[in-house]
Amino acid sequence: MSIDFDAVIIGAGFGGMYMLHKLRQKGFTARVFEAGKGVGGTWYWNRYPGAR
Repeated sequence: MSIDFDAVIIGAGFGGMYMLHKLRQKGFTARVFEAGKGVGGTWYWNRYPGAR
């Protein structure tokens, strides 16, 4: 079984989710892959301890 996408986006942070939105607006098929448990990307999941 083969699944084809016009674009594959790695990372569901702000940039990845925006790219998904823009590609779908233009009629492309796209898929987002994220290593974390949900959306948010590095800024959400790592929280950068000590950075305020």
